[in-house]
Amino acid sequence: MSSEFNNTFIIREETPRGVRFRALPGVRNLCLEISYRGEAFMGYQSQPHGVTVQDMVNKAWHIMTQETTVLYGCSRLDAGVHANQYFLNLYTRSVRSCEEIYRSLNGILRTQLNVPISVYQARDVEPDFNARFDTQGKQYRYRLWYGRAHHAALTTAAWSVRSRSFEPENLISALSQVIGEHDFAAFRASDCAAKSTVRKVERVDVWKHPVYPEALTVDVWGEGFLKNMVRNIVGTAVDVATGKLCSSALVDALQHLDRTRIGQCAPAHALTLQRVFYSEADWQEALQSMAHRWH
Repeated sequence: MSSEFNNTFIIREETPRGVRFRALPGVRNLCLEISYRGEAFMGYQSQPHGVTVQDMVNKAWHIMTQETTVLYGCSRLDAGVHANQYFLNLYTRSVRSCEEIYRSLNGILRTQLNVPISVYQARDVEPDFNARFDTQGKQYRYRLWYGRAHHAALTTAAWSVRSRSFEPENLISALSQVIGEHDFAAFRASDCAAKSTVRKVERVDVWKHPVYPEALTVDVWGEGFLKNMVRNIVGTAVDVATGKLCSSALVDALQHLDRTRIGQCAPAHALTLQRVFYSEADWQEALQSMAHRWH
């Protein structure tokens, strides 16, 4: 973040919740809810090489307002991962209405920049709201397809597991082992920079398509996740379900904090950030829902 931006848009504060940023008088804190297809990007976070979601939204914002601002995203999604619901906040002196912002950004993203990003809504939020640090919980969804049959839409959107020995019940049993608070050091990417590797997985649901039983969906719910954590969990569980790893592989990796004990990292294209929760009441209601449990 440039010092010029910091001096003209926000002030840095020390609070009981840690370092926070607050909009200066006359500056709006705006929250955008977006969705995007991940195959077109090298992830959300801006980086020196490759197109990212942050780059494109920043570019669209500058085209619309001529402002240079900073985007604070709710999660640093990997290259190829999709977002069904993604939130970011930015600070602006623009006086445009939220509806005008929403419509203009969509027009720029679709027609001028030609990228698969859609803005669902724009709204003003509290001066110190932060899209990343104010989350109560997140739901990630991973799609699997197993068996010899194919489906034009479902197979391409999923990780196609080609193994006759795949047992869904073993997948469910393996995934249940990560529920609770654990040190997930074994399941993070080698370049993950998180200071703490302790995370709490609140719930894991596995459910099958009502028409095509070869299509499985894995929903993982938690307050926060490490880089590649969900993909490593699912990849290891699939290796258990196909007999490549023993049934206790996930427990062993958690106990020994050893990356060599986990299985493969599941492909990014089948992972979606499904929902992000900022209301504690909404988060608890979602956790208590029994809608998609395996039966």
